[in-house]
Amino acid sequence: MEGDGDFVHCGSAFVKIERPQLVEKSNTTSEVWRYFGFQPGSDGRPENIETPVCKICFRVIPAKASNTSNLYAHLKSQHPHIYIEVKSKSNQAPTTSTSSGEPSKEHTTMMREMFQRKDKFDPKPREHRELTKAVTYYITKDRMPLNIVSKPGFQHLLNKFNPKYDLPSKNYFSRVALPSLYADVRKVVERELKSADCFAATVETWTCRSNEMYVTCGVQFVDSDWILKTHCLQTQYLPDEHTGQSLKCALEDVLEEWGLDTTNLVAVTTDNGPAVKHACELLSWKRLNCFSQNLQCSIQKGLDDSRIERIIQLSRQIFSQFSRSWKRKKEFSIAQGQKGLPRNSLKVDVNNKWETTLEMLERILEQQDAIRAVLAHDRKICRLVPTWQDIDVLESVISVLCPFREMTEALSSEKFIAISAINPLIKHICNDLIRDEQEELTLGFLMQMRIKRELEIRYRDPELTNFLEKVTFIDPRFGPTCVDDLENVLQQIKGELLVGKVAEEPSLFQISFDGSTLSPSNPCSWYDRDSPGPSQPKKARYGGGLAKVFGKQSGDGGTDKMVTTCVSLQEQLDRELDFYFKEPKLSLENCPLQWWKATQNCLPLLAKLAKKYLCISAINVASERAFSNSSSAFGEYRSNVKPKHMDQLVFLAENLP
Repeated sequence: MEGDGDFVHCGSAFVKIERPQLVEKSNTTSEVWRYFGFQPGSDGRPENIETPVCKICFRVIPAKASNTSNLYAHLKSQHPHIYIEVKSKSNQAPTTSTSSGEPSKEHTTMMREMFQRKDKFDPKPREHRELTKAVTYYITKDRMPLNIVSKPGFQHLLNKFNPKYDLPSKNYFSRVALPSLYADVRKVVERELKSADCFAATVETWTCRSNEMYVTCGVQFVDSDWILKTHCLQTQYLPDEHTGQSLKCALEDVLEEWGLDTTNLVAVTTDNGPAVKHACELLSWKRLNCFSQNLQCSIQKGLDDSRIERIIQLSRQIFSQFSRSWKRKKEFSIAQGQKGLPRNSLKVDVNNKWETTLEMLERILEQQDAIRAVLAHDRKICRLVPTWQDIDVLESVISVLCPFREMTEALSSEKFIAISAINPLIKHICNDLIRDEQEELTLGFLMQMRIKRELEIRYRDPELTNFLEKVTFIDPRFGPTCVDDLENVLQQIKGELLVGKVAEEPSLFQISFDGSTLSPSNPCSWYDRDSPGPSQPKKARYGGGLAKVFGKQSGDGGTDKMVTTCVSLQEQLDRELDFYFKEPKLSLENCPLQWWKATQNCLPLLAKLAKKYLCISAINVASERAFSNSSSAFGEYRSNVKPKHMDQLVFLAENLP
């Protein structure tokens, strides 16, 4: 039938159609029938009650026996705003329409609001996709809960940036956007892993707030451009008992799923847990203890003293007094101004984190005058005022622990080659920081001796010592001068290279080196080449923290030119070793990987050995960071997240640039 022409919104387009005159359904209480009618017959009654017509887009929707399932489905797919309105009023009384068959005034208002959506982006154009990608990146990179897209404040923020952008629902992000982004990033990671000749791994087990056990596995390798790559591969759910056998199966599944060959696995860095140790023994993997955890356990041994325990408990009680009383906190601020002290708040330590204990004690020592000014006037808590003996203990503990903080900061970066620095650091601690010839048994000296003894126990295994010395030898920042058993290390290197464990080379080599240095190419963008992620801040100089520990070393990393010639494998290795021995030591502020990149043409055998061993991580920082960030971020709002989604969220958060 003919009527006035209307532009109506159907799906993602506006269509001009003719408005027919429709007849209302009689004797109905369902809210959905407000938006459907029937074409009238010659007598003015519905011509066919099984073919209702939508009053919005005027499509014919089949409904046998007045069944409303198809009607609801049509509203949900074509008119979602009307569908939400119908569902919200499903338990209310139906609103009557006008006698002429036209929609009510309320319905007309809703249609007008719906027509205003023509100013929104169509979901298909490029700009809408780019904005949706940006929101997806924000959710995954910053570990935000998915329900943030339904928060009015977040929606208001996006609307201010671009009013035309129509933010998708939470279900779209969980079912479409996140899996799609995971698939894209995974392809990039798989492509990079295929180019790796060998790799090292890190493993960390952790428990989320819902008491579910997970194991996070990461890998490190040096790519063809001599850049250290770090990826968090998978977060595996452990439904069974946390044993070595269950961890073994989980780690095997991770490597199998990513197509990694265990013969290319150089070593795995783990914590000191017995289950992880047992799993590595079952898998016959070369395992290294996390150096930061070994240092943590050694320092805890050094703090095992009644005088130190007393000052730590006293510092915690002082913090508690000022954190629970706003009045004392205000008096403390006034006292800081009167004494000319920095306006810094007191700190409290965290269990099994000696760095936080050091920060707490340093803040107590810094603010001792303000603390005394506030606590001395209260008879109930004046006993907490530090005495001169307490101050002496504070100064002794701080003086012992400060050098270890510099070591930890130097090794904390994922891009820093730290595995080769373990052996020199242990020697530096045992020989330079701690001296046995001291006559007076002071508190600081006793702390140092306990730390030294514990470190020597943890690194007394001859096999581990030889392995670390071999890695130290291949790092040009340390080289042969930092190796004690040099003859044994050279025998291991020659045996490994000559039997072909590292390099499968012909019997003749072409040596050529002109002293030129290749510049590294820019790494590819992982997120979207057309829409890259946010710019990264500039990083500090390479190895600056380690230079503070050992002191700056001279060395320009220059190389002598060599003449091109053909030699056998044995002769090639002898010449490379002779050339490497004559090279000056590289500065600690320079990157050893870039040095090997510049010299790989004249030292091909040693370069492959360097690429194999310098990718090992001294600390399992990648897996540990995923544990600490994920356990806190996936708690309150994601306590019921499924293991599959947990894996995707951790993977994206760690691997997105």
